[in-house]
Amino acid sequence: MSVKTLYNPASLSKPELIESFVVRTKNFEKIFSDIKSSDMKYPEKHYLIQGQRGMGKTTLLLRLKYEVENFSDLNSWLIPVFFGEESYDLTSLSKLWEKLLDFLDDSLSTDGEFFNHTEAFIDFEDYEKRCFEYLIEVLQKNKKKLIIFFDNFGQLFLDNLKAKEKRRLREILMHCSEIRIVGASAIILQDLHDYSEPFYEFFQIVRLEGLTKEETYQLIEKLQEKSEQKIDLKKAKGKIDTLAILTGGVIRTLMMVYQLLLEDQDGTALHDLETILDQITPLYKHEVENLPVQQRRIVDVIAKNWDALSTKDIADRIREDGKKVQTKLISAQLAQLEKNNVIEKKQTNTKNHLYQVKERFFNIWYLMRNGDRKDKKRVKWLTSFLEMWYEDQESIESFLELHILRLQSGLYNSKSALLLANAMIDFQKVSPSKLDQLVEATSSILTEDQKPQFNYSQLKFALAARAYENGDLVKGIDILERIKNRTNSHSLLLSFFYFLTEEVELSEKETKKLHDINQKDLNFLLSLCVLLKSPTLLKEILDKSPNITDPEKAYKMGEIFYELGERTEAEKYFLKALDLGYIHSSSFLAKIYSMKNDLELAEKYYEIGLKNGVISQYDVIDFYISKFRGKNNNRRKDLIEQLQTSDPYYNFYHALEILSSNVELNDENFFKMVSLFEKSISDFEAAKIKGLRYQQALGNAIILNFGVKEKKEFIGELILRLDRIEDLVLPIKLYLSMTFAWLGMYAKCKDILNSKELIDEVFKTESHVEDLNEAFLILISKMQYHTVHEFFLKYENLKELLKPTYFALMVLLKEEYPNEVIKMGEELAQPVNDILKRIEEMKLEYA
Repeated sequence: MSVKTLYNPASLSKPELIESFVVRTKNFEKIFSDIKSSDMKYPEKHYLIQGQRGMGKTTLLLRLKYEVENFSDLNSWLIPVFFGEESYDLTSLSKLWEKLLDFLDDSLSTDGEFFNHTEAFIDFEDYEKRCFEYLIEVLQKNKKKLIIFFDNFGQLFLDNLKAKEKRRLREILMHCSEIRIVGASAIILQDLHDYSEPFYEFFQIVRLEGLTKEETYQLIEKLQEKSEQKIDLKKAKGKIDTLAILTGGVIRTLMMVYQLLLEDQDGTALHDLETILDQITPLYKHEVENLPVQQRRIVDVIAKNWDALSTKDIADRIREDGKKVQTKLISAQLAQLEKNNVIEKKQTNTKNHLYQVKERFFNIWYLMRNGDRKDKKRVKWLTSFLEMWYEDQESIESFLELHILRLQSGLYNSKSALLLANAMIDFQKVSPSKLDQLVEATSSILTEDQKPQFNYSQLKFALAARAYENGDLVKGIDILERIKNRTNSHSLLLSFFYFLTEEVELSEKETKKLHDINQKDLNFLLSLCVLLKSPTLLKEILDKSPNITDPEKAYKMGEIFYELGERTEAEKYFLKALDLGYIHSSSFLAKIYSMKNDLELAEKYYEIGLKNGVISQYDVIDFYISKFRGKNNNRRKDLIEQLQTSDPYYNFYHALEILSSNVELNDENFFKMVSLFEKSISDFEAAKIKGLRYQQALGNAIILNFGVKEKKEFIGELILRLDRIEDLVLPIKLYLSMTFAWLGMYAKCKDILNSKELIDEVFKTESHVEDLNEAFLILISKMQYHTVHEFFLKYENLKELLKPTYFALMVLLKEEYPNEVIKMGEELAQPVNDILKRIEEMKLEYA
């Protein structure tokens, strides 16, 4: 079967179809066995073959028809009739009888006698009844019976009938022995499953499922008989399984993928794919447009993803007037789509099942027709196939080498080359070097119209970046150096790679080539100049870039000096940028003056930034809280009061206001503050905010409840949430370590504290020495002497930083280290005794 006949098996000759019929043989034998054993003296049971598009329904119907024609015991009295999917005029019961009479005219060579006879019934109210009775009369007179092989039985015919006609047809089929129907449908017919409908449980259902691995093997074996390029079937079990998985066992898709990819020598087969997609567009387009709007959105999400999605994933990607759709609504629509064979449910071992477009070729069509030309999702199906087919790096690189040779021959179809290149470019198994060769070879044969769809420049950048990710800077440099007309983006990345390989002169030289820098590359340039510690280089490039305005240039110069720690120069440029109207400078100026502790100027620029929307209300509140801690501050109170009750920060900042002001912290205010912090945690989680303030809310809720035995379980829940966050700030890490120690989770406590970065940060800031000491004391109170001792041995400077605690520990380990205590000076005797006393108190407090 050729690619072009996949959608019209009726165009094959009888011998061709019979020869190619190698699967669905069990279904064929079951139905035909019933047909040949029935003499139709009495009404026989009727069949409906159900299965999604491409499952072989039409081919099975035709095979049955041809077998009836060939079987001598049947063909003398049983006339097979085939109504294909294109029989659009079957809109009523009377039309069915007319077409059957017309068919009998051809079959019995009557020169139109039977059909012309219906002229006598025109204008009679019982026209349909008269036509039917005449049809039966003709059949009985000629001692013939009809078996109708009815493709697309539901949508083509049954759905067009009025309720009265459906009841009439049921009565006829139940009592008439001259007509038998074997229908086929790609959708679940509601008439067969609704108790109130005439055809409820009327037909014998034959369901066509995806091909088994054995059937797939048989089909591939048959396809290979006339194929120039063959695969070793004995060694190709994995590849055949791959075909079965990718296609879902759908015959049409399986044959399409096999023929397009395995026989494709010059790209013409893949080019045929575009032709076929064009041919089936009206069919699939109609199918999509017939779906209700909500189902259409769901199909769009699932089809564009290609791989199966959960109900929640689908709901997260659909919005209704700016709001996410509830999963229960999605579930209801998925159930309907599943019934209609559009979507397939994939069972998991949980309640969260996955959903995928059932007909994979429909999914291919959808991606190719509805994906953006620049959207790599368009070829995701092809990428999936190739990655599965060539399961190891060696085999796929061999395929690529052969493909590149075909491209270099100049005989490969450029449209197909574009499709394959876009599919292969994301292969993770293939080296960037080999993919770079593919990009070069593909680019050389594309037409001018096709080149914008390939985006050579972006692909080269991506491959160089991937080489960097793989740790191969030499290859990344090689890819970029071989680009004849490098863009600014290429030069920036190349300059960065030179810097990483300590080729600083080359890095600066490449950077100096930049001109007309745009906004997209500006931040990359800034980062690079920071690495090179060269504000001069940045200024030189900015001066050559007319696209960058003077205010932006001043702002970027301020940024580089700020990043390099030269705050005075940064201040000068930020003030210049602000004078030129670049209001974003107010944010940096506020930070600079805050660090200088010039609170008057800091406040001025915080308020300017707030007024112009450059600085958030939260940042201004944080400024007032940090710089006016322990004092009443009316501006801080005003900003907090302006927060809406629905704001996720509302409870958090009201709690901080109590903590930051000089309000009397009696029991009432204390418990109010704790309650507000606990509420804010829920607020942040509901709003999916997991940043610094969320950490602070968790940290404060933990530290304020610390040591309260009744709150142990609650605190245990909070620390697990904190422990899942990767970038915790120093004080939160220390709170977390103390809490783990209190709860007896010593390994967790040790994991946090056993970090050179953490210890260095404590030494650097000297603002959290007490917190680190407190964590050690809690561990000591829990008899974790050797754990703490390990820290002192590992980080020598800790002995100096926490000398009294170290010697208190040595007192407790006196038997093991008797000479250490002797080193202690007399001046430490009292502090050490105080610490030992505090450890004894902690034993009771944190029991």
